[in-house]
This record gives sequence, C-alpha cells and structure tokens, in this order.
Amino acid sequence: MKKFILLVVVIFITSCSNDDSNSSADRKALVQQKLDKALSNFPGLSLSVNTASGNYTLVAGDAVINEKPMAASALHYMQSISKTFTAVAVLKLKEEGKINLDARVNTYLPDICNHLPNGNIITVRQLLTMTSGLPDYLDNDQFLNDAVTGPLPMTSEQVLSYIYNQPAKFAPGTSFGYCNINYHLLALIIDRVTPNGHRKYITDKIINTIGLSNTYYIAGSASTMAPQGTTASYLEIDGAFTDMSHLQLGTVLTFIGDDGIVASVQDIAGFYYRLLHDKTVLSPASLEEMKVAVSNQGTPIYGLGLYFYKTNSGLQAIGHEGSGIGAGAYAFYFPSKNTSVVLCTNAGTLTDAIKEKQLRTLYEEITGILLE
Repeated sequence: MKKFILLVVVIFITSCSNDDSNSSADRKALVQQKLDKALSNFPGLSLSVNTASGNYTLVAGDAVINEKPMAASALHYMQSISKTFTAVAVLKLKEEGKINLDARVNTYLPDICNHLPNGNIITVRQLLTMTSGLPDYLDNDQFLNDAVTGPLPMTSEQVLSYIYNQPAKFAPGTSFGYCNINYHLLALIIDRVTPNGHRKYITDKIINTIGLSNTYYIAGSASTMAPQGTTASYLEIDGAFTDMSHLQLGTVLTFIGDDGIVASVQDIAGFYYRLLHDKTVLSPASLEEMKVAVSNQGTPIYGLGLYFYKTNSGLQAIGHEGSGIGAGAYAFYFPSKNTSVVLCTNAGTLTDAIKEKQLRTLYEEITGILLE
C-alpha cells in the first residue's frame, strides 16, 4: 500500500512538472510571437528573463537593418538604466565612509554648486531621489541644438553650462522631478572621492565584481567607437528608420552618471536579479535604504536609482527604464514572481513619444504573458 501511494505521488509530481514545463514553453512561444509581430514598429528587439529556475533570451529583427540579424549576445544602449549602477556606486562609497548621503552637495563640489539653483542647500540624497529641484539640460533648447550640430562628446563643463544660473523648479525635498543632471553630479562626486574616477569605480566594484562580462561603462571614456557587438541605432522619421548611430554614441559618451552603459540584455537582467533577489550587491542596510521611495501625487515612484511602478494587473515592479535618440529599454524585477525581465530595442524613444508608448505597451504585454 505504501509503495502504491509513493508511486501515485511520484506520478503526480512528474505530471505537474511536465505541465509547468509545457506552460513555460507555451509562454515563451507566445512572447516570441509578440516580438516578431512588433517588428512592424521596431527594427530589432531583445528580451531576457531571469528566474530562480533558469534564464533565457529571445530576439527578433535586426541589429543592423538588412545586414545583421539580432543575436542573443547583442549589446544595447541601456540609457538611464545606468542610473541604478551610479546609485549602487554611491551606496558602496557610503559603506566605505567616503560619501554621506545627507551631506550637502557643496561638501564635494563647492565651485560647481555656486552656479547651480539650490546648489548650496541640496543634499546627495536629494540628487539620488530626484528631489533636488534642479533644472535639466534636456530642458534647454541650446543643448538639443548643440547635441545635433556640435562636436560630441561634450565635456562635463559644457553639460553643466546648460543649467548654470537657471531657475530652480522647486525647493529641495518638496517635490519629485526627474532630472538627468542629478546623476551627472553624482558621477562628479564619485570622481572627487575616488582615486581613479567614477567609470573605473563602477567597472571594478560593480561590473567586474558581479561578473557582468558583456557590460561596458563607456561614458566619459576616450572611445570613438561603440564596443564590438553593439547594435546600430535608429530613429523613425516619416515612417522610415534613419541610422542615428553616430549621434547615439556621442550623446552616451557625454552623459556621465545618468547614462553610459552598453550591455547584453542577459547581463542587465542578471544585475537586477542579483541586486534585488539574491541581495548580494549591497549590504542589507544599504539595499533597504535604496528601496525607500519618494512619492509623486501619493504614489511611491523613485528610490535611490530605482523606479517603482505597478503593471496594469497590479504587479509591483522595481528597476529602471531608459530612452535615447536611437535606443529604448525596460529593466525591472518583479518581487512577487522572483523574476527580472529586460526588453531593449535599437529604435529611439527619447524624442518619439509614439515609439515610447509602443515599447511600454509591448513590455506590459510580455510581462502579462510571462508573469500573470
């Protein structure tokens, strides 16, 4: 009788395992269909999923239109997803006793702060949480004109000049206002307190330590070419995709701290999984501090380099998104599902609101298939 019961249990477990396997395969097939169908809107797409039971990557379209199909190993511009890396670096330096999050920024950057609105009263934490009230270089029409017509990359001094002596948007700590210059300043603070600068610190202490073998922090470097394997970058203009690779690279090289990372989707999915699931990137106390989110209109929205949002079905997501002149990306970890999902395209979403909405909708549809 005991042998019979044991046999029944084994058969039941095996059946459930097969059902789970079939379900997973079906979901992956549905997601691949979604990616293929979305090629009416995007030149190429890459998706990576990281779970406790395994990881996989799906691709569609071209890395270089009509020349090179998208490969699982393709490198993508991660845009503002780089902000999470910068925030992790700041928190590591806090653990080392080199940065005080509640110190005023002028403790580290006195000369620069004299030219910034709110410059002598904002804190490091307010930079991290986007509550500094600083204006953004993207708000300055002259910056946009110079980015398109002038030489790239720009120096840090030139980037800062677009916000110098401009009015503040609000008093520090009184509101939320997403602003790229916050993270540019954080990179400069890291430069000030480390012997070899923020790029070397992020590369050594985060990228190499975690083992992200296909991740490169290129902002502020002397590079004149993207790392080998990087996709071309496109912007849809009048219904056709125009190659913007030169402008894309030049802007990414310019945007220290708030941009700068080129990586495979597998590496980025693994980064958020290690940070938020395995909890091996930061100390427990620093990770908890990182996840304390400020609110916008009563809804928690931004921690220290981490976006918080809920899917249409109510699933909590923690991570970041990125938009560039020739790229777009979503990278989030879903705590209730122990899963990170990264979606990247080589089509620009920064200046194309329609393309941004299409990518967001695609990400929502894919996570709906995979997680709900």
